Amino acid sequence: MLELLAQRHNEWVAMARAVGCPEPYAEDVVQEIYIKLHRYSESIYDKLILPDNEVNTFYMFVSIRNMVRTMMKNEGVYVNYEEFYYEAYEEPNPEMEEAFNRFINKIRNEADSWGRYHAKLFNVYFLTDFSMRDISEGTGIGLTHIYNNLKTYKNIIKENFSEDYEDFKNQDYDKL
Repeated sequence: MLELLAQRHNEWVAMARAVGCPEPYAEDVVQEIYIKLHRYSESIYDKLILPDNEVNTFYMFVSIRNMVRTMMKNEGVYVNYEEFYYEAYEEPNPEMEEAFNRFINKIRNEADSWGRYHAKLFNVYFLTDFSMRDISEGTGIGLTHIYNNLKTYKNIIKENFSEDYEDFKNQDYDKL
């Protein structure tokens, strides 16, 4: 089984990068997948290896995606994010931070104008580490209802603040 997987190793590494794995860790993620698949080889062989002796690409994609998500959730276990994302910046830009805070405050004020229920749901999802499923289980609100509301919130934010976002991205901080 591992021989079949290894034949497409570069494809699996590229897949890990495509689902959001930082460049230096994509190889490690694929190696972890190999270890897990080897450990459960007997129970998953029929799902992973198709009848014509080909690897089930979708199964590998889901395995890689889940491993990357786990890696991202367990911040610090695999990746030191501050070191990875901020190593290029030697000193913080106070003008950028102030503009970012103004931008975030505009979004929070917009969310607060939607009413208590919608503002709270928006803030719980976007300002915490809770997933939609966690929110649903904790509040008793249906997962579909949460999904539909969050989709609406995202569209409102995009519609109302896309210009501000472009200004921030283009470092036109005085326009915010």
